[in-house]
Parts: sequence; structure tokens; C-alpha cells
Amino acid sequence: MMKQATISVVICTYNGVKFVAEQLDSVLRQTRPADEIIIQDDGSTDATLTILCDYATRYPVIRLFQNATSMGVNANFYSAMRRAQGDFIALCDQDDLWEADKLERQLAAIGHQLLCGGRSVPFSEDGSFVYQDPRRPNTTALRMMYCAEIAGHTMFFRRQLLDLLPMDCAIFRHNYYDMILSVVAAVYESVVYVDAKLVNQRRYHGASTYSSNADSVPTVGNGLRMIVWCVKHYREIKRSGNDYYLRWLDLLEHLKVDTTSHRAALRMMKYQTRRGVFNFIRFQVFCLRHRSQLFHTAGSDPKNLVRAFLFPLTAVFYQRQHIR
Repeated sequence: MMKQATISVVICTYNGVKFVAEQLDSVLRQTRPADEIIIQDDGSTDATLTILCDYATRYPVIRLFQNATSMGVNANFYSAMRRAQGDFIALCDQDDLWEADKLERQLAAIGHQLLCGGRSVPFSEDGSFVYQDPRRPNTTALRMMYCAEIAGHTMFFRRQLLDLLPMDCAIFRHNYYDMILSVVAAVYESVVYVDAKLVNQRRYHGASTYSSNADSVPTVGNGLRMIVWCVKHYREIKRSGNDYYLRWLDLLEHLKVDTTSHRAALRMMKYQTRRGVFNFIRFQVFCLRHRSQLFHTAGSDPKNLVRAFLFPLTAVFYQRQHIR
């Protein structure tokens, strides 16, 4: 008789008193219940810990931990993930709401793959604008080194994925955990995506992942504004943002894998970290050849020819945080 797979849910909290109980209720109502729920609090100063202690007392499936000193979002999640004992780990934010069949759907979908993502639908309680892109995201490594196509709060992955991470690399101290997990699974060519709503993502100004997304709507106007911005700031960002690509290159060079996706990702990061006109042209050729993997939606849309030709320029848009 085959052993039934076990699932650990990992939740990291910090000053989440307003919404954490509602989120915990959605996790506890799963049609396929979790075998353990790891909650690690990062030094909340409100009543979050009181709520968590109450839930831990009432539900033995919960294992509650509190950090002695604040670790920050990234380090807190990595630490909490290492505590998980299940065959699979599902990551969870403190302020969202899970669909009741989230774990059941992802367990059925993941098969032999390393990581499963799914659709996260944002909602706002204050009536502010929230854009939801209805298109299926592109989950290739080339795309996800620039943009987090799989939200961390939808991730469901094999615990073995953690053993593939070379934690000594500098990227783990700078980049968000969800992008790293996504890219590592993608270079192993081991990602599956459930194109159905799994999580309701609460959007509000206090959320750790909040950002205004009005400029994310794929319109001609937004596209032209992006190109103008990239032309204006290209040189500045190439100088100040190069460390971002060097960190990805370092990670890729430390992964013990040899796949088509891994080789392509290595080449792209080498183009990004080099300068000169000839390198720029070679990068353009590379982007044209790999255009089906570069943008939010996969495929051979004719518009992607133009976008791929411009990508060595417009890629700096993803590094706009380096502008002072």
C-alpha cells in the first residue's frame, strides 16, 4: 500500500491582527486538510500572537513559532519552510483567503513536478482599482527572472525543492523567495500551473506585497510610456542595476542541472551582465529566438517580434527601483 502524501502549510505573520483569523479559517476549511500548519511570527507588536496561540490551542495541527528577533519576510519564510515535515509545502500569506479546494487541486495537479502555482485573484475592500490579468501566465525561467509570474502565496511544491537551493548565494539575501523558487523549478523544467482561482489576494496599503498596479494594464499608452522611460534611464540602470543580474548568474552557475531552460537562462544573464554594441545586438538575436518565453503570455504573437527586438532596452524597466 502506497504511503499517502503529506502536506505542510507554512504561514509567516507580522502584525496581522486584522486578517489572520480569517485566513486561518480558510486554511482549516480545506477539502484536503493539511497534515501540519507551521506558523512563524516575526515579532508582532499587536495582538497577532494572542490570536495565533488561541488557534494553536484549539487545533493541534498547528505548530506555532516566534522569532526571538525580527528576520524580515524573506528570511522568515526560508526558516519556516525548513521546519516543514510534509512531502509537499504550501506557502500562505497572513491576509489572503484560500479557495476551499486549493490544496486538493494542487495535489492532484503536481504529478512528478517540483512546483505548482495557480491563479491569485486580487480584491480590494476600499473600492480602489485592482487589475486582474485574465491571461495564462508564462512560467518559463527566462520570463520569471524578470517578473514573478507565480505568486508566492499560491505555491505548492515538493520539499525536495529546498534541497536544490544553494543558500550561500547572495541572491537569497536580496531577491524575494517566490521568484527564486519559481526560477529554480523552471530551470529544472518542473513547473505546473493550475489556471483556476486558488487564492483571493487582499490588496491594501499595509500589505507587505502591496503596490499600485494601474500602470500594469497592457495598453498601447502604457507600452509607449515604458519605452520612453527605458530610453531615458537605460544607462543609469545598466550601471546601478547590474548586481541584480550578477546574482541570478551566480545562482544559475551553482545549480547542478543541465537542461535547455538552464542553458538559455545562463546565456541571457551573461548578455545582461556584459556591455557593448555587439553584445547588445547578440542579445537582440537571442531575444528574437526565444520570444515565446520572454513575455507574460507564451506563444508566437507577431507583436512579440517587435517586443523581443526591443527587449535588451526595455528589460531595464524591471529594474526601475534603482532610480533614486
